[in-house]
Amino acid sequence: MVEVEVISNQKRLLGLVISLVLGVTLALTFLPSMAYLGKLVQNLLPTLFYQHPTWVEMALFVFVTTFMYVTLPLNARRFSGSFVSLKVLLPSFLPPVFIALVFGFVMRKFFFVQSPNFSQDFIWFVICIPLGEEFLFRGWLWAVFRSIFKGTFFTLTNPLPSEIIFTSLSFSLWHLQNLGKVSPSFLFFQLLYTFFTGIWLGYLRATTGKIAGPLLAHSLINLASSVPTFL
Repeated sequence: MVEVEVISNQKRLLGLVISLVLGVTLALTFLPSMAYLGKLVQNLLPTLFYQHPTWVEMALFVFVTTFMYVTLPLNARRFSGSFVSLKVLLPSFLPPVFIALVFGFVMRKFFFVQSPNFSQDFIWFVICIPLGEEFLFRGWLWAVFRSIFKGTFFTLTNPLPSEIIFTSLSFSLWHLQNLGKVSPSFLFFQLLYTFFTGIWLGYLRATTGKIAGPLLAHSLINLASSVPTFL
């Protein structure tokens, strides 16, 4: 029988506080910082990028988060252990992707697609956001929490590694960046939706030992939820 080590109440509280602080801080500062860097790049290379400011911000978001991930120690990117093959888990993608598709049809009037440019929006939602958010939350932040809590579990009943809960909370709060862009009721729903989505993405990260699983799943979810907005 495998022994499950559960974190103490003090460490659980510490993790929740760190999750809250990091999630809110990232929501308020990360993308605005990318916009600021984008303007700097456009000013330095106006001939190349003046007509494409959004593409610059998109590229910077992916570049910065990828850099944060690849500079992690190798054992933080793929921790040791016996893992389930991603192929075995592929059938589990169907319910979340279907839910995302339904979500897209029901809530499409609330989506805030910034531009009428189909290719730009598609690349942003289906490629850039999954890459950036997974490298940031199931990559960099995952390693932070795993180093602090050493692979312990959040609870004894239905045990999940602590980093799944903490990264999911930060991932949910990250969406506070949409405050003022969508209605309060939709934002509240989005915070709940992304928390439970984060649990599933974190589960894929923990069971496969790699970031490829949650990255693929995130891309498929965004594709499914975005399809109705492009129809």
